[in-house]
Amino acid sequence: MPKWTERNMRLDENHGWRCKPGYRIFVADRGAVRFDVPQSWVVQPDAEGIKIYDQPPPDDNARIQLSIFFPPPVIAWDDLPLATMLNDALDGRGGPPAGRDPDAGPGHRALLRRDRTDPQASVREDDDVISRDPITHVLRPNLEIVWTESRYVEKVEQREARSRHLFARGRGTPPGEAQPRDILPFVTMDFWPEDAPRCNAVWKELVRSLRIGEYVADPRRGPGR
Repeated sequence: MPKWTERNMRLDENHGWRCKPGYRIFVADRGAVRFDVPQSWVVQPDAEGIKIYDQPPPDDNARIQLSIFFPPPVIAWDDLPLATMLNDALDGRGGPPAGRDPDAGPGHRALLRRDRTDPQASVREDDDVISRDPITHVLRPNLEIVWTESRYVEKVEQREARSRHLFARGRGTPPGEAQPRDILPFVTMDFWPEDAPRCNAVWKELVRSLRIGEYVADPRRGPGR
């Protein structure tokens, strides 16, 4: 299990962190990925990655999970459509990109396959998928997002559950490095149908506030204003 440490820091008086009332800012890897979550939700890292719960487990009814991938620069990731990569991952299809040596390391399918390479794909192989929504595509400067929602029968509870899957692509230059690198976060949110109204609002704010590659040198000061 990865080692995590917690340290409280006092923000500078004129810091640059800003979010909507009732929310707080979640920042991963010094700003590689950033988005806002409700103030009351609980962040708990574990061996599988970062998980953010609406209530402390086991009393939670909704959960956000995050994985971040930093692919090698030898692959032309801009040539791979995000929507295709997401669909292939959720369908269990895929393989190395055309013309790519299959022995040259993990391809786009490996990034999102349902194993420890991506523990966040919450719709398991043995779950009965009821339906999947068309993919929503969002384009912003330095940011491309695709996401969809699946409805399925959760095997343990034997009732309908829902899972949203978001795959995004951006670039950024970490502090102390000279060259920018590709950043591909994968986010899921699992919830029950009766919690859809409040989870819709949480998801909308997560997508709206998502930032990639906006690294922060000093967390006490936050991003530039």
